[in-house]
Amino acid sequence: MKDHASRGFWITNHLANPVLEPLLRSMAGRRIGRHLAVVRYRGRRTGQSRELVVQYARDGRQVWVVPGHPDRKAWWRNFLEPSAVDLRLAGHDHHGRAVALAGPEHAGEVQRGLTVYRRELPRAGKALGLSPDSRSEHDADLADAAERAVIVRIDLDPS
Repeated sequence: MKDHASRGFWITNHLANPVLEPLLRSMAGRRIGRHLAVVRYRGRRTGQSRELVVQYARDGRQVWVVPGHPDRKAWWRNFLEPSAVDLRLAGHDHHGRAVALAGPEHAGEVQRGLTVYRRELPRAGKALGLSPDSRSEHDADLADAAERAVIVRIDLDPS
């Protein structure tokens, strides 16, 4: 299982993302970027500029990103303290502040973000460990998932 998951991460990082980044920046990005974004940020330790492709859900001026397998990824840790980011969303550039939320102390906000994420990306519920029947913002599945999940909230700057 570990080899399969590692292969999946390698394929995503080395094959899919390098193809998706320029596509999302092109005119085609308006269409294919409806739930895929390019996020640019500075590494908290290195100060180097980094870019990655993420799946997102948007609710007004907030963008929600759920890192898959957060225990095996480090990028979201750059946002343990609120940090500036640039985003390319559906063919448009935005600036904002990102913060990573996790654990019981942020469960309410994580639950709110997961509700938006599941509403915008219904198939994501399975990956979040939610049963297909759970649809309410207040159901027990969602509350349990919120205590285990990591979510990055990006508050977009006013245009």
